[in-house]
Amino acid sequence: MTDAILAVEDLVAGYGGQAVLHKVTLEVRPGEVVSLLGANGAGKSTLLKTIVGTVPVIGGYIRLDGVGISTWSPHRRVAAGIGLSPEGRRIFANLTTEENLLMGAASLPRARKRDGLGRAFALFPVLAERLNQKAGTLSGGEQQMVAIARAMMSAPKLLLVEEPSQGLAPVVVDSVYATLREIADDGVAVLVAEQFQQVHEDASDRILVIDKGTIVPDRHRSR
Repeated sequence: MTDAILAVEDLVAGYGGQAVLHKVTLEVRPGEVVSLLGANGAGKSTLLKTIVGTVPVIGGYIRLDGVGISTWSPHRRVAAGIGLSPEGRRIFANLTTEENLLMGAASLPRARKRDGLGRAFALFPVLAERLNQKAGTLSGGEQQMVAIARAMMSAPKLLLVEEPSQGLAPVVVDSVYATLREIADDGVAVLVAEQFQQVHEDASDRILVIDKGTIVPDRHRSR
């Protein structure tokens, strides 16, 4: 696992001391898109929240680029290179597209914010045309673009994406996954959590299945 950007080892995590994840082990390397599939309640969201630091670790380890981060605050993990595009997009509907994007770079100096906007427009050119538009008036696909672009504003080394296909037409989903592939090809490690029916096999280097808080060992699939 030495070359992995994300290494999760025997991870146990949950809420109020009650474990939801049970000895989860996985890795994501630079340039990979790894799809994590599972039904509602299987543990996908809990795993991503544990990686980003909003669910406490009970046991095991999380390493980012070889450094243990299991006890770090969410803010410190983001600063170290984790970006999250959450389920349901969670954009700020009353803010403009530009204001939403800048939320992903709030702690960065002005020059890096400009770089982040340039990165966002390179990934999703249409956003440059929507800068002053209220995000709540954007289409579902455009809102998903904002969510991913916001997560990329700080140039993360690990991008976590939760159910990017939710509520989108197939042609829009194809476009979103093409961009995730582009992000990975630039050296970012990408972990995508999806429902079974939404899996995008062509864009995934590996597919993992989680069930009842455990990675199912015989359901791993590689491209």
